[in-house]
Amino acid sequence: PRDTELLGQISQSSERAQRMIADLLEFALARVGRGIGITRRTVNLHMVIERSVDELRVAFPQARMIHEQVGVGLAEVDSDRMHQIVGNLVANSVAYGDLDQPIKVTSTLQGDIAMLSVHNLGNAIPESSLGSLFEPMTRVSELDTDLRSVGLGLFIVREIAKAHGGDVAVNSTNEMGTSFCVSFPRTGTPPPIDAPPC
Repeated sequence: PRDTELLGQISQSSERAQRMIADLLEFALARVGRGIGITRRTVNLHMVIERSVDELRVAFPQARMIHEQVGVGLAEVDSDRMHQIVGNLVANSVAYGDLDQPIKVTSTLQGDIAMLSVHNLGNAIPESSLGSLFEPMTRVSELDTDLRSVGLGLFIVREIAKAHGGDVAVNSTNEMGTSFCVSFPRTGTPPPIDAPPC
């Protein structure tokens, strides 16, 4: 049992280091003007997000996750980047949300717009932090957890949304919890859009 516990700790540490290195590489690319690259393919967005949620249930067994699908059809997106968006937002929910309550992931196809949202209950993000939330090297909490990062997750989410011609928005209250909403055109041809309010 002691060896199993040590192996688990080593695995968590290596995964955390891998996340930090990947985030720093993405940040470097964005900062030198290359941005975050994407490769669009026509996919069933709901299926892509369902696979992400299934993987995240294994990665975060302490959390209960619900995936809700709204609308039908296909979208032209980078599937790997969609996994990255959901993974970053769910990791934040696990780190800062109330794990006695479910984390809700919603994929939406509505007209020419595709949306992803992640909602958790728990303490609201301080209003003073909302303005800088998507800036690099920003962390809302200094809690020392296994999910600790260098503060690039939300910055990368925003960069991926922009690469798809979209944006990200956040709404956070103590009563309603915290929602991050990412929206983008379903195809690569429409003009860029702003994220709708969560």
